[in-house]
Amino acid sequence: MQADQFIHDIPAAIAMRAFQGTSHSPEKRGESYRNDYAQTLAADYQEFQDQAAKGGTQDKMQEAFERYRQGYASRYRAWLSSHSRCISWMIAGPSNFPSRRAEKWNNAAHNRMTEAIDYRERVKRAILRELRPDLRPIMAGDADAIQRLAFKVAAMSRNQIVMKQTNAAIRKHAKAGAEAQILALAELGISRTNAEKLIGRDYAGRVGFPTYELTNNNANLRRGRERLEHLERMHAQPVTEMQGEGVRFQLDPPANRVRLYFEGKPAAQLRERMSKGGFRWTPSLGAWQAYINHRTQELAQRIVKGGHDEINP
Repeated sequence: MQADQFIHDIPAAIAMRAFQGTSHSPEKRGESYRNDYAQTLAADYQEFQDQAAKGGTQDKMQEAFERYRQGYASRYRAWLSSHSRCISWMIAGPSNFPSRRAEKWNNAAHNRMTEAIDYRERVKRAILRELRPDLRPIMAGDADAIQRLAFKVAAMSRNQIVMKQTNAAIRKHAKAGAEAQILALAELGISRTNAEKLIGRDYAGRVGFPTYELTNNNANLRRGRERLEHLERMHAQPVTEMQGEGVRFQLDPPANRVRLYFEGKPAAQLRERMSKGGFRWTPSLGAWQAYINHRTQELAQRIVKGGHDEINP
């Protein structure tokens, strides 16, 4: 979007009044801030659009942007309105200048400005995470963990094949010249711009993909395959439970969670013990929950077998 599509989010009258007490040219100063706002929104819109295209979330982009736009615009207007109470002795004159009130108004305006800046940074980060679910860390308990990891492993496998084929093509057509190499790389789906970079020598005199890139990718591919196999085994395991006196232990491999359900509120010492052991209270489940590992399983089993009073290490 063009910047002029956003400038009317900030009325000219509000922007002008914001600087009547601090500028000899409040109209010009106010207009500059309106333009800054509009250009910022245009840049953010383009960034959201680009990331949505990469993440395949174009259907979410417009609603997310409008939510962000309304929130930022309201805080930007609040800052301008607050700034309209600010005064400068150069404008108001030094005689009987209310220094204390001026400082109070300046601090209030500064707080409103900080709120607008913080809002933009915080909400932008949240929306970009929403638009790029592919960049979110793959957690073992995620419902789509196997699907996402399988896609990632397949991509690394394709990259390994392409890198090997690229280096082989560059070597094969080295004597025929650069144009022959570029044409050979084009058959692999590599653009001319990227092909020219690949056949050009780097600082170490290497062409194509350096060996360390293939080695690193292959190592990541191996680890990815191992983790995928581990997740597939975990998600295939059943949920098991163990009942104790006033407490129930649940092992949920598909979710990668171990849970403790108490009939009543556990004692303070026991809550502290669980917190130190990696458990966190989860109100939505009514349970104390932790990731599955040897330590959390052992602690949960000891609590179930020993009852509420089992808190010893």
